[in-house]
Order: sequence, then C-alpha cells, then structure tokens
Amino acid sequence: MHSRRLLSVIAALACLPTFSHAQQCPAGYTATTVTGRVTTINISQTRQVGQICLVMVTADGREVFDDCGALVGKVTSMDTAAGTSTLNHTAVFELFETFQTSQDAAQVTGVLETDADGNPCALSVVEHMTKIRSGSGIFYGALIDVVAEGSISFCPDKNLNTFQLNGHGCLRNRRR
Repeated sequence: MHSRRLLSVIAALACLPTFSHAQQCPAGYTATTVTGRVTTINISQTRQVGQICLVMVTADGREVFDDCGALVGKVTSMDTAAGTSTLNHTAVFELFETFQTSQDAAQVTGVLETDADGNPCALSVVEHMTKIRSGSGIFYGALIDVVAEGSISFCPDKNLNTFQLNGHGCLRNRRR
C-alpha cells in the first residue's frame, strides 16, 4: 500500500513539460518557447502545492512572460502497476494571469531512494502537459506542449518535489 501511495504521489507532483520541436501555431497566435521550474510539497497522497516560475520567449527573442506564482496539483487517476498518473494543475501568477491544465500525463521513470522498509519513496518523473482548460490574461486561449522532468519525494523528512520545464506555447495575439 505504501508503494502504491508513493507512486501516486510522485506521479502527481510532476508539473510542467519539455518538447523537442517548435510548435506550429494557428493564425492569430504567436509561438513561444516555455522554460521554467516547479517546486512543490506533498500535502496529501493526491495533492501538491508550491511555486511555479515560467519564462516565455518569442522566436525573435522577445520575452513576453517572466513570473513566479502559486501552483496546486491534483492527481485525478493513477495506474500504480504502470507507474502512470493523470493530473490537473492550477497556477496563479497575478490577478489576471492564471491557468488550469487538464489531463496532464505523468510517468515514473525510476526509483531514486527507498525508505527503511525498502519501499520506493523518491522517484524520477516525467510529466507532459498539453491542455489548458482555462486561462486568463496572457494565458487566455493559450495552447501548450510542455514537459516537466524531475523528482518527487515522500521519504521521511524529504517532502520536496522539483521539476524543470521545457516546451512550446502559442499565445493569442492581442488586439491593439
């Protein structure tokens, strides 16, 4: 049971993603690269809270977003045998700069540490985010393809999850 709980928590902690090729954006959108980091703690078997820092840059080098905000992640389903989980995330940067993701896919890729009983308590995880369910401000109508690579820990005295984010996004062009 402890291993199952740990796998589900680890998979839930993964946050934002990386992608290997430039995203094609529809007309009326501007392509950006997305980088950042996430640091969270586990507050239950299915919920994490912490900080997300994002930087978004256009192809011509113009920075269109650079901020840190609050992040809540929630596991909505898991398959402990396969080491996979599905999550939703909510990020709040400023009053009008927020987004909620849906159906983020997390995969455990390795065991980093075990507890005194030999149960995995720290795992490496890769999470892929592709759906913004809702957004406001710069994230209104945005499209993403981001990968978060990092680790989740439920080990005694080590309740910390860290991820590096890389990927691409498409932001709606603002009317002037």
